Amino acid sequence: MPDLFPPYTALPTRKKWRWPDDKGLAAWIVINIEHFEFGTLGTAIQPHLTSLPEIANYGWRDYGNRVGIWRLFDLFDHYPNVKVTAALNAEICQLYPPIVAAALARGWEIMAHGLNNSRGHAGLDEAAERELIGKTLGVIRESTGQLPQGWLTPGFSITPRTFDLLHAAGVRYLADWVNDDQPYLLPISAGEMVAVPYTMEANDITLCLGARYSGPEFSQAVLDQFDQLLADSLGDSHSRVFALGLHPFIVGQPLRLRYLAEVLQHISTTNGIWFATGNEIATHFAQVQKSW
Repeated sequence: MPDLFPPYTALPTRKKWRWPDDKGLAAWIVINIEHFEFGTLGTAIQPHLTSLPEIANYGWRDYGNRVGIWRLFDLFDHYPNVKVTAALNAEICQLYPPIVAAALARGWEIMAHGLNNSRGHAGLDEAAERELIGKTLGVIRESTGQLPQGWLTPGFSITPRTFDLLHAAGVRYLADWVNDDQPYLLPISAGEMVAVPYTMEANDITLCLGARYSGPEFSQAVLDQFDQLLADSLGDSHSRVFALGLHPFIVGQPLRLRYLAEVLQHISTTNGIWFATGNEIATHFAQVQKSW
């Protein structure tokens, strides 16, 4: 079993390459569509409410699937050049099928995000984890007609075997690493997978819940992230990935939508950006690697 920690390479020492059409910045928008089991604790806007069954935070999260995601569908319809990758809990397919149908109708990529957002992988033995991964991918494949090519583990809760088991199940890229501005090859026992940079910084969990940013502060922080990455990628610089992590129960709330719209308006009208799904980023990077 290889070391879980990715091999280190300093960015300035890497070979330089570009995204399609000689673009320096790829924009990857990830909307996490999640189901939390009733009767368990989860992401909370009022963390002090812990008595079970706890309905306040559960209801707040459930708002995302009842209302918030539909608000986001409508918003992103106004920006057809901005591609979306849906990090989808498999149970969404069974419990909220209209959401999956709407995402597929819009051409959103479906990236597997575990069975639900109440169950991580930490502590599972190999057989149990293999079964959980198989069930997750099977449910999504049955619902969408496609085997997801990408994976984001719920809560980043992995075991030392997670990546090997995902590779064996047919997954080719991961969003579990947030340690780079570029994709890289992650060694596993049977070869390599592509680590596509996700983000803990430009993420509404961090900004709106952790930092308690207001709508304008959220918008400014995301635009600061985007503008700096764009500046970093210009000319003869190294190509980069701008990732944005969103949740319908957070940015799908009425008080935040206009500020997400400000972000989309800015990035969608900026020249030199390659809007891509996670699979497109992984595929292009793999092709770049083969050309060296």
